[in-house]
Formats: sequence, structure tokens, C-alpha cells
Amino acid sequence: MKDTVDRISSLPDDVLIHILSYVTTKEAVQTCILSKRWRNTWACVPVLKFGHSYLGLNGTTLSWKLERFVNGVLANRGRSRLDTVTYHCHLINRTLEPSMEWLGRVALLMPQVISVNISGFDEFKCPDSVFSCASLESLEFSLSDKILNITGPLKSIALPSLKTLNLRCVRLDDNFTQKLFSGCPVLERLTLSRCELSISDISSNVLKNLKLFECKQFGHVRVSCPSLVSLFIHSEHSIRIISLENTASLVNAEITLVGIDEHLKAFLPNPKLLNGLSNATTLELHFAHSPELQEQWKEDICECRTFHNLKRLKIEGEDMISDFDLIACFLRHSPVLQQLTMYTWHTRSQGDEESRQDVCFQREYLETVTINSYRNDTVASKLVTMLGRYVKTIGNIIIIK
Repeated sequence: MKDTVDRISSLPDDVLIHILSYVTTKEAVQTCILSKRWRNTWACVPVLKFGHSYLGLNGTTLSWKLERFVNGVLANRGRSRLDTVTYHCHLINRTLEPSMEWLGRVALLMPQVISVNISGFDEFKCPDSVFSCASLESLEFSLSDKILNITGPLKSIALPSLKTLNLRCVRLDDNFTQKLFSGCPVLERLTLSRCELSISDISSNVLKNLKLFECKQFGHVRVSCPSLVSLFIHSEHSIRIISLENTASLVNAEITLVGIDEHLKAFLPNPKLLNGLSNATTLELHFAHSPELQEQWKEDICECRTFHNLKRLKIEGEDMISDFDLIACFLRHSPVLQQLTMYTWHTRSQGDEESRQDVCFQREYLETVTINSYRNDTVASKLVTMLGRYVKTIGNIIIIK
């Protein structure tokens, strides 16, 4: 029987290190027992993946083992190049909360990406050195089960290479955001999910993508981003206090309003919101049915600059028959509109809706109309009839049941 040839160990160091970048740090460290050839290879891997799941631990016990492992890896890998650090820690017993001081040591190794996803923590103290890491290009802090501060009083933020920032369940104030935008001169993508926003401005000359998902606001927020290309707002709370100013570069926008109730008048969108979307090429609007909301947006659309660039419009509402005036407003104020998509699931309307529509204009052509009526053929048929009164020719009608 021929001897087995270890071809993997004969590969160049760069190739072995690249292979180990795809496994967890625990698995990479375990290769040190294979042979002398592998003894120190793991210490040069530029990707670190820490977490209970990676170590085969659960969140109820042995958090000290995770902390000891992290510190041991950093102590034994020296100052070799570091690209990406991922840390997942989900605790059930809060008395076993590990320290995050090791992040300061990571920052000194000049990584490009830091991603921290934790839950079960009572507080999260991020070392100041993370906010002065010159090599950092992407930073994520996802605090999964409660709103926390990510840092104490910061003297400054200096992240000259940071392009992407994702924050979840983080409490933000004006002091932090002002330092953030002044200290991140190339920040292009900002995502805030389920955050508490005690801020008055999101102002940046370089920001291109902004996502606000279910954030709680405590005051008016002014968005002034002349380079903004993509905007996403999903709100279960009021967006009456979000206004868009200086968004001439906007191409794609998606706005979702949910949880509308009898107190809607306090939750209507700011008129400057739609006006700030008027340069978009693609626009998606999702909202609950409400006469107040419909009337407010109709007024806002009429006061807007014409949507000169709008080619693709998607609107989702509970009752698009009753809300058809909103569709008509867009048809009138969007001269280059090519594709219209409507999502609706039932109608509260009574009687002949078509006869109640006063047609004061008619456009020549729409390329494609798509209606998703959730198996309601009557609603789809009514919408097609109503559209026919406002559009002379529709190239293609698609009904999804």
C-alpha cells in the first residue's frame, strides 16, 4: 500500500492562509496539531470569526471561555495583517457578560471590517480606539434585544476610510452624528435599524445610500445629502418629522408607512418628504389605507416639482380603489413614467367607483401595468377600467393572482 501524500501541506503559505480564511477561528486554530508545517499558519489568517456558535457554546454558560479564547488568539497571533473581524455573542444569563476590551487590541491591528452582533448585554462599551482606526472601511454594531449606547463621551471620530456603517438598536444623539459625519469623509452607506434617534440632522455631502428601518424619533430630522442615490424608510412610527432637503441626486426610493391608526393626523408625512423624492427614477410607496393620508399625499404631489425622471412606480395599499386618486396624481405629474405596479388585497369601496372619478387629463401611453390583487379578480378588473380612463394606450397589462 502506497504512502499517503499530504498535498495540502505542500501548498504555499498564501494559499493555506486563504483557505483558512473561510473557516471559523476555532477551526483555524485547531489545524496547529496537524503537523509542524501547520503549527503557526493559523496566526497569519487575516479573518477572525468569534462567537458562541463558532465555539460550540451556548449563551447560558461558559461565556468566560469565549472571552479567554478571544484574548488567547489575539495574544498568540502577534501583529500580522488583519482584514475582517466578526463577533457573535448571544447571552441568556446577563451575569456572564464578557468584556469587549479586546476590540481595542483589534483596532490596533488595522482591520478593514469589524462586525459585532450581540444580545443579552446590559451595556456595550466600545473602546475609543475603534473610532480612530484609519484602515476601517466597514463597521457594524448590531445590538439585538435592547437599545444601548455604543460608547461613552467621545472626544472625536477619525475614520478616514470608513465607507459603510450599520447600527442596530443603538441610541444616537446630535453629538455623535456631528462627529460621525465630520470624522468620516468618505462614508457612503449608512443603515440605522430599530435605533433611537435624538438627532436633528443627517447631513453629508458624500453619503449615497441611507436606510432607516423602524427607528424611533424624538424630534424633527432633516436629511440633507446632495449625493444621495438610494433612500429606504420603513416606519412604524411617525415620519411627519422627516424632511428631505437637497436630494437632487436621488435615483431609488422606498417609503413604507405601517401601523396607521385613529391618531393618523399626528403621523402624516412631512410635505418635504415627497418633494425630496421628485428626482427619483424608481419610487416605491407602501402604506395603510387612510383618507387623511391619501389627501395629504395628493396635496403634496400637486405641490411637488414634476417627477421628471420617474420611470418605475410601485404603490402598495390596502384599498387601491379608494386610493386611486393618488395613482391619478402620479400619472399626471410623471410625464416619463413607463412601468406602474400596484399591490392591493381588498376594497372597502361601495358602488360604482369608476363613475365617481372626474377625469381632467389623459396621458398617451404606459409601457407596463402590473396589478397584484391577491386573488381578488373584481379589484383587478376595476383598476384596469379606472386606468383606462386616464391612459389612452397600455402596452402590457399583467395581473398576478
